[in-house]
Amino acid sequence: MSGTYGSVWSIAFAYTDTMSSRTVALLNRTARSATVNGSCLSGPRVPLGGRVRWTSNQSRVDRNITGPQKNSNSLIVASVAAASLVTLLSFTTWPTLHADSEISKKTHQQESASSTKKTTTEPGRISAEELADHKSLKSLWVAVDGDVWDVTDFANQHPGGTEILVQHAGRDVTRIFKAIHPTHTVEKNLTSEQLVGRLDDSAIKTFASTYTDEEKKIGMARAKLFGVDSVVSLDDFERYAKDLLIPAAWYYYSTGADGEHSLFDNADAYNRVHFRPRVMRNVTDPDLRTKILGVESTLPFYVSPTARNGLGQPLGEIAVTRGAGATGILQVLSHYASRSLEEVISETKEGQKVGWQIYTSMDREKSAREIREAYRLGAQSIWVTVDTAILGKREKERRAQAERTPAAHGKPLSPPLPKNAYAHDTGLTWKDIDWIKSLAPGLPIVIKGVGAWEDVVLAQKYGADAVVLSNHGGRQLDYANPPLKTLHDLNVHSPSSIHQPDFQIFVDGGIRHGTDILKALCLGANAVGLGRPFIYAATGWGSDGVERAVQILKEELEIGMILLGVTRLDQLGPEYVDVSKL
Repeated sequence: MSGTYGSVWSIAFAYTDTMSSRTVALLNRTARSATVNGSCLSGPRVPLGGRVRWTSNQSRVDRNITGPQKNSNSLIVASVAAASLVTLLSFTTWPTLHADSEISKKTHQQESASSTKKTTTEPGRISAEELADHKSLKSLWVAVDGDVWDVTDFANQHPGGTEILVQHAGRDVTRIFKAIHPTHTVEKNLTSEQLVGRLDDSAIKTFASTYTDEEKKIGMARAKLFGVDSVVSLDDFERYAKDLLIPAAWYYYSTGADGEHSLFDNADAYNRVHFRPRVMRNVTDPDLRTKILGVESTLPFYVSPTARNGLGQPLGEIAVTRGAGATGILQVLSHYASRSLEEVISETKEGQKVGWQIYTSMDREKSAREIREAYRLGAQSIWVTVDTAILGKREKERRAQAERTPAAHGKPLSPPLPKNAYAHDTGLTWKDIDWIKSLAPGLPIVIKGVGAWEDVVLAQKYGADAVVLSNHGGRQLDYANPPLKTLHDLNVHSPSSIHQPDFQIFVDGGIRHGTDILKALCLGANAVGLGRPFIYAATGWGSDGVERAVQILKEELEIGMILLGVTRLDQLGPEYVDVSKL
């Protein structure tokens, strides 16, 4: 439209107390895009930069739009204010609108005719091309379930770091987003102000029907997968899972820090411990039952907390929940799980328990809220990870990413992307155990990520209920001692810390066989945790895969106990192992 508006349009909108977030976003979207050949009409709440910001907490709005005006900063056009809002009624739920219907109808017809000449995308709808224009740190947009979000200001707060947002900016991320994040993640972390608008129908259809070569390859691999009964060992699950995962997911799950020496040593430590079996004993009917943090367990191991299970299994951690419930073992849910604690607990069997793991944040109040919520939802225990004050360098994962999207030849060195190096609490100390206990009264508190025997002693001193000897699966400090070595050191330097009635010791990392579990139990562990094997099992076969993994470990434990000469877990001790090469 062009020319001068010589009349005064007075349009009053009276509506209920709060607009929906999508309505607000569409108003903002409309206001950002409206211009009239250099002449604009004045409107309410127009900042100096010319961007209109509508809010969702206005209970009444009266708009008097007068022209002509020479305020070039204003981007509200009378036609948009009076008519485009009516157009928006077709795809959002509005409160009662009290306006002159004839004026609105006439204006809508005029504006529809004009906008058809300008663009094929109706106000408030975003094309794939426009979305693709916003993929830099200066402007980061992503689409989830058809909604387009501006995550520019959120990038530095993103728990997964800024780089991952940049990689996926400017496109629809629904599949990868849902594989990584629990339900309601968007609503909990973004505001209505960050909702730009909605993709147009053409873009939604295109994104929904587009599959990458990797996704097609995975589909064919799944079609050839045999029945889970044919899986013989936990290593088999890993071998088959590789073809069922996109490369980014495979490297995320499997990688270790730097040169991966700790990743390798975790498993190799068990190879350096040998058994001293005893014979000529009655070993009929071995009993593998135990208690983990007061919870009855059919076997002396639990599911360690692992993030982003949804990358390999649509059900995510829920598949593990079902498998753990069917076999009677404890599951510990990761802070960064693909499914929320509420979703997971809703899938548990009667009497089944779920622990919850947390990375404490620099924002202590945020962590406090999360712990209280876990307590409210019914978490059985709180597992505090303490070995991630800064994230380790996962070299293999970074190299694979660089090979997938290499920098252009001749491109100058870029400044480093801002990273959340200190996303987790760097000020956490032993005295904070009391603070954590106050937030979840009565629940066991487990300190996860202990790598030296001295810290086991301190954890016990400051009131922790258990520790996990762990180097984060070899993903944090490379060359950190294997957890089995730390357990051996505890035997040497503080044997009184072992087998205490009110303090338990767990071990994780590198465990792939029932014999590995027996070695840890002989050295004083109350139970062990396994993480990656259950991810791989669920990736290929869902909850059936998890059950099969438990079956395999149970069989190996029974065979090992009988051949070692014991029938109960409390009969195991250091006299059954040779650690001279550890």
